[in-house]
Amino acid sequence: MAKADELGIAGSSGFVVAVGASVVAAGLALAGLRFVGGTPLERGVEGATGALALGAVVAAPGVLTMLAASDRPAMLLPAASVLIPLSFLSFALVTLPLLIPAVMLLISYGRRSVGYQAVGTAAGTFLAVVVLLAGAVVVLFIHRDPRSYTTATGGGSTSDVITYGESLSSLALTSCALASGWVLAAPRARR
Repeated sequence: MAKADELGIAGSSGFVVAVGASVVAAGLALAGLRFVGGTPLERGVEGATGALALGAVVAAPGVLTMLAASDRPAMLLPAASVLIPLSFLSFALVTLPLLIPAVMLLISYGRRSVGYQAVGTAAGTFLAVVVLLAGAVVVLFIHRDPRSYTTATGGGSTSDVITYGESLSSLALTSCALASGWVLAAPRARR
């Protein structure tokens, strides 16, 4: 690993942790927004679990980023790459600002990965994390779960709610993505 002054601001550990924390905050904010702005069907415990699962997928690149500060720069590439499609997750473009940390993380990866050797390859880490996080998103939306509801003042319906099974599967895949990134990006032991 190069010295901190050689990495510049975009390669410094403090910068990487700050970008990661902002992405985690965005994931938590998205979860809260989805829960509060959801239909009455999505305001119960099942809706909270679904909002948490969606927020966890968005926050996962931030967690990867903060973990990358522990001499694991290979985690920055999948974190940045996952943020790009996640920035288009919302039709209202609420998640579009995630493109900014994605670019920052690509620059950080370029600066921090010089001369770095991991247990797994950067490509292996990238593939494992991206596939698992993509699966975590897909499992939330692949199965249609239409429901209708009535309230004292009206009613409505929704074409898809996130069920407990979908939420827990997504949370498990997200956890596996974080764990596999941590293991595969570990620095090689020096001989």
